[in-house]
Amino acid sequence: MEAQRVLTDAEVVKEVLEGDREAFALLVERYQKGLVNYIYHMVHHYEEALELCQEVFLKAYGSLDRYDGQFKFSTWLYKIASNHTIDHLRRQKMTTLSIQERQDDPDHPELPLESATLNPHDAYRNQVILAEVTKALEELPPSYREIILLRHFNFRSYEEMAKITGLPIGTVKNRIFRARRLLMERLKDYR
Repeated sequence: MEAQRVLTDAEVVKEVLEGDREAFALLVERYQKGLVNYIYHMVHHYEEALELCQEVFLKAYGSLDRYDGQFKFSTWLYKIASNHTIDHLRRQKMTTLSIQERQDDPDHPELPLESATLNPHDAYRNQVILAEVTKALEELPPSYREIILLRHFNFRSYEEMAKITGLPIGTVKNRIFRARRLLMERLKDYR
């Protein structure tokens, strides 16, 4: 029995544009989890991230005829997500939560760190560090937080980050440098 060949993103887009609207579901399956994760780290609310992700896919579907197959589909999709999420954040008043408020808020569950190999002391220390990293990340300006998320949580190259954000590559490198420096300053007690 011959294994079925997996279609590339560009081939799926071509099929959708030729009338197979259901083929778009393949792209949703490939990118939904990563997009929700990316958007969640920008908006800090899971239900909101799901809704924004759905809106991003609707925008992408409506703009599919403008996708240039010379470029990675994921870069194009993340660019749409970046613009849509930033627009959403601009329309909202930014709110911050203290760690205590975050623990008491059911929309911001604890970030558990579980490992069978860690002793309770190490597990607790890791949990404290993760909470501090999360807090420091949340305190970054959105433009810096976005760059850190793209690079270190979504593993995007500088070139992809430049395309997603619409910034020159030099500006992307500068922002990642500044964002890392801000994070290091805020986390100096945990080095």
